[in-house]
Amino acid sequence: MGKLLIIILLMVTAVFATILVSVQNKSGDVADLLSANMSEIKARSLSNEALMYSIKKLNEGSLSVGGSELTQTFSEFNVLDGTIDSIKYVMVGTGDTLQITSYVTANVSGKEAKYQGSAKILYSAGGNFGNAVTCSEVLNLVGNPTINGQLENNVDLNFENYFGMTMTQMKAIADNYYLNPPTNITPISGITYVELTGNNTLKMVGDWSGDGILIVDGNFETFGNSRFEGIVWIEGGSFYMRGNSWVDGTMFINSDPNQQTEMFGNCWFSYDEGIVQQLLSTYNITSSPTITIINWIN
Repeated sequence: MGKLLIIILLMVTAVFATILVSVQNKSGDVADLLSANMSEIKARSLSNEALMYSIKKLNEGSLSVGGSELTQTFSEFNVLDGTIDSIKYVMVGTGDTLQITSYVTANVSGKEAKYQGSAKILYSAGGNFGNAVTCSEVLNLVGNPTINGQLENNVDLNFENYFGMTMTQMKAIADNYYLNPPTNITPISGITYVELTGNNTLKMVGDWSGDGILIVDGNFETFGNSRFEGIVWIEGGSFYMRGNSWVDGTMFINSDPNQQTEMFGNCWFSYDEGIVQQLLSTYNITSSPTITIINWIN
């Protein structure tokens, strides 16, 4: 009887030991599985952080995607138990849509997980200065005028919101100031402020040319073969662009609702981001990019 009891105890002990080893092994498997899952969760979270970081940098203006593609590669960019390895920016579609892809690695208890997330945004480095023409009313197009760039009508225009100063302050720092000038005034370069009273109109005709930032406080007409490169702001007056007139840069027409704004004939307006950004930089005018999120996959 005693021997039988001993045998039974030994068998029970063996079975218990087998079960204990099995539980220990499975506990290790569960721990590994939990670590792997946590690593993947951390990677997803890190990918999200990387996308937000990239959009923040774009919005600050500290990063500009000038070409069709840009890749940032990082070394030891440690965040949330992992690293941001790289961020890729690709212009798609018509060139105003930016695809951002983040590549990250997370590591929890020795379990590594790699992940990539993406976001697609509407992006314009020019920000408030990103249109060819921005009009407070509706710009009438008659004949065969060409606008190379975006035309945006019915916009609430406020000079100070765009330039960071009032028109009076802009007039005070202007390189050239004219009050009711004759046709084809010169020079128009740097910052030029033209003030018109009554029915007076700034007229640029024939082979006239100018550049810089042109502020017209009143009516403005340009026709013939006249050409301007830069930023134009028209305040409170009418605007007529006719003939073979040409403007490179960007224009704002903050006209009175009762005033006519019109491009007529074979005139040409072309948005030029290089010219615009150079002028903004020269005169320390800050314009944050415009960013609209289209989708976010993470």
